[in-house]
Amino acid sequence: MSANKENKPKSVSWFNGCGGRIGVVIGEEGEHAYIGAALRHDEDADVAHILAYGAKFPLAAAQLLPVSKSFSSGNQ
Repeated sequence: MSANKENKPKSVSWFNGCGGRIGVVIGEEGEHAYIGAALRHDEDADVAHILAYGAKFPLAAAQLLPVSKSFSSGNQ
């Protein structure tokens, strides 16, 4: 598994998927958002994992999704 560029989360949108929760994370910088499954029982750890290892997701589409949680630059 390869890692994405190091980034900090700006926002996350959570959805219920067939195998559990799916998150779409927008980083503070970059051309893409990232999508992945919530594999842990800690929301912040899930967000960090998706941001580090999630699949690239179109940033323009991610910005249209309802935001479940926003992060300030002090979080994470």
